[in-house]
Amino acid sequence: MFWLLIANLVVVVAKAIVGWLAGSLSVLSDAAHSLTDAANNVVGIWLIRFAAKPPDPRHPYGHGKVEQLGAFGITAMMLLTAYEIGRESVIRLWHGETSKVDVSALTLAVMVGTFLINIAVVLYERHKGKQLNSVFLIADAQHTLSDVFVTLGVLAGLVVVKLGYAWMDAAVAVAVVGAIVWGAFGVVRHAVVELMDTASVEVDRLIAAVREFPDVEEVKEMRTRGQGAYGFVEMTITVCHNDLGRAHATSERIEDRIRAAFNLQNITIHLEPCADLAKSSLNVE
Repeated sequence: MFWLLIANLVVVVAKAIVGWLAGSLSVLSDAAHSLTDAANNVVGIWLIRFAAKPPDPRHPYGHGKVEQLGAFGITAMMLLTAYEIGRESVIRLWHGETSKVDVSALTLAVMVGTFLINIAVVLYERHKGKQLNSVFLIADAQHTLSDVFVTLGVLAGLVVVKLGYAWMDAAVAVAVVGAIVWGAFGVVRHAVVELMDTASVEVDRLIAAVREFPDVEEVKEMRTRGQGAYGFVEMTITVCHNDLGRAHATSERIEDRIRAAFNLQNITIHLEPCADLAKSSLNVE
């Protein structure tokens, strides 16, 4: 995470400097968009360490949801940035104001360089996110990917500006603001889904996988939430035998299957006798 922070800060500073030197509102807005990536990294360094803390008596399900709480702070900063840039861009377009934009070879070179850095960051975050089962890192990789497309748009806008269409600089800045707002919406939506304990896997798919085990007579009360290290499954299955060791072994194989196929690591399985076995037990009594 530390190197991701350094990479994103380099991108922000480089874009901010060339944007200021060129007098380009679109490049400055792109720098602000990249600043949210750096802020994500700052928050992420603390959040991921805190979220990885083991469960304790006050937090028996762990600390994973702290990642979603941090997402709201990031979203607020993104929307504030979008408002400030958007207001200035719309004012320029509304009044037909255009400022001279000096699109030099240095400006284009820096934008291409930051574009390549962002691609490297996306690939690294995706790899580490899957490796650590971190919802935050995977989501941040997706957000950084949006920065890649935004930078491509800004580059295209700079080429058009260099051809003499100065008003395109403010127009591209408005488009960047739209990307920031859309990214903020995605972050909030993802956080709300996690905080509301929305089912993370289609129940029918999960039940079908469990029913493949011969000892399982029926699957009842299936519930899921979260993903990865913060993913939970609770279910009740019925078996038609009284061999506790055999039933326990079946439960362990079910858990291994779910972890491998659905990336849900915390699994609770309640065992019950099937209806026929329950009746025979009552008759014996």
